[in-house]
Amino acid sequence: MIVRKIREEEYLRTRQVFAIAFEQPLDPAAATPEALLQVKERPRERGEQYWQECWAAFNEEGQMMSFLRGAPASVHFDTGTGTCTCIGAVSSLPQYRGRGAVAACFRQHLQDSYQAGVEFSYLYPFSTRFYRQFGYELAAQAVEWTLDTASLPALLADPGEAVLSEEMSHFADMQTVYEQFASAYNMTFVRERLDWLPRVSSNPAQDGKYTYLWCNGAGEPKGLVTFEKEALPSGGKQMVCTAFYYTDLEGLRGLLQHLRSYRSHFQQVRFSLPVPVALETLLPEVVGCCRRELVFSGMGRVVHVERALRLAQYRGTGEVCFRLTDPCIPENNRVFRVTFAEGRCQQISDEGEPTLQLDVARFSRLLLGGCGWEEFPQEPFSQIFYPKKLFVCDFF
Repeated sequence: MIVRKIREEEYLRTRQVFAIAFEQPLDPAAATPEALLQVKERPRERGEQYWQECWAAFNEEGQMMSFLRGAPASVHFDTGTGTCTCIGAVSSLPQYRGRGAVAACFRQHLQDSYQAGVEFSYLYPFSTRFYRQFGYELAAQAVEWTLDTASLPALLADPGEAVLSEEMSHFADMQTVYEQFASAYNMTFVRERLDWLPRVSSNPAQDGKYTYLWCNGAGEPKGLVTFEKEALPSGGKQMVCTAFYYTDLEGLRGLLQHLRSYRSHFQQVRFSLPVPVALETLLPEVVGCCRRELVFSGMGRVVHVERALRLAQYRGTGEVCFRLTDPCIPENNRVFRVTFAEGRCQQISDEGEPTLQLDVARFSRLLLGGCGWEEFPQEPFSQIFYPKKLFVCDFF
């Protein structure tokens, strides 16, 4: 078996492998030289922009068996930003499954990412058990709210104004709202313009995808929502929000007020929020007209442990010493003695007597802040592992 990054002439084959692996008929136009030219010159999303970041496994005859894509993105984390590889399109032709081809791609990708200094990796799993073998663990969660639109509160004396985005109008203000929202949560993207293309329609009248920027009475951009219409089994209509961001409480109230204005022809509205947001405190009634569901939002992994520890936010001043095991990255198999002061890392060495043993999956869940309260270790490790705001709102 040979594992390497794909060559240009092999990109269209990855589309075919994906289509066969997931029994999704491929549009003939998507496997033409023109399709490759479009990806190279006019990428429509991050996966296309980083099309060369595909690791594939080939058999002795040179036939592609499996591949995965690991597009890099800048993400918020504790004291600043780090790099995260966004894993997607993990595919294996049925006749080659069970031969370790995908596993070989993962190990090569993770080793390559470590050498490049990448701190994190994230994915949306088809199976948690499968990805745990590569050091990934459940991390972010979200609360999916479903509300009767008629029950939404009219909260503001000054209603502000909601402005429809067409042809990517108001982009700078949309970016401002998103960044103020996202910077408070670990693992949210530091979005580039390209990241908005799949999420904001240039022609809402044609596409049926509507993005509104809400501004307060002073004209300050405070909220952003994108929604589409979906039929309910009852025959009614549901507003499905694929983006829901706000800068502060005023922005959240403004978005709720704007959504309420649709109550005459949408029976329900659905959107996702970070776990810490206590939306129920703003709702006049929740019994019989409100449903909230806690959902998992993918699996995360620390790739370069030392670099992630240097980025991390600590509580106070102290020192911890632990031993880590990593099934895919040998360089992470070591003792980490971390000294920190006033919340920042001061020194990391491999000398010391560890008082805690961790595998990289559990370490990742702890450092990202995705554990339940009862899972976090006691002092002094509670100074490095503690609950954090964690939210992933980009799908890849």
